[in-house]
This record gives sequence, structure tokens and C-alpha cells, in this order.
Amino acid sequence: MTYLAPGKYTVSGGDGTDQQFFTAEDTKIVGTGDICGVEEGQATIRCTEEQLEAATKGDGVSAEVVVVNGIATTITDDR
Repeated sequence: MTYLAPGKYTVSGGDGTDQQFFTAEDTKIVGTGDICGVEEGQATIRCTEEQLEAATKGDGVSAEVVVVNGIATTITDDR
């Protein structure tokens, strides 16, 4: 998952295609070390949009994204 612009990201599918999507105020963002949180921790924690943006700039992060009608409902760090 990589950052494109404020509130706009892209995620690569298993078949190598990229899908662009937006986040919304109610998008649930969960981290376990890449987006936010502690890598050694087993528990997931809620992340902010700012943390997501910072984590996805550059090389991006590996995450599972559920997209409905072009808007992410859930983004989960899959560390």
C-alpha cells in the first residue's frame, strides 16, 4: 500500500494490478508495527490518518485493505 495524495492511496492486488482508493473519516485503520503500534506486540491498535500517511510515503507498507465503492472501510497492517 502506498500514498498518492492526502486521503488517496493505492494497493497492489495478488495479480499485480494496482487499485486506487480513498479513506474516509470512518475508515478503520489498525496497526501492528508498520502503520503504528509496536512490532513486538501481539495486539493491534487503532491508527490515525496521519500515521497511515507517514507510514505509506516512500516504500509503503504491507496491508490488507477492504474497499467498498472506492473507499476503504478497513486498513489492517498485515505484519
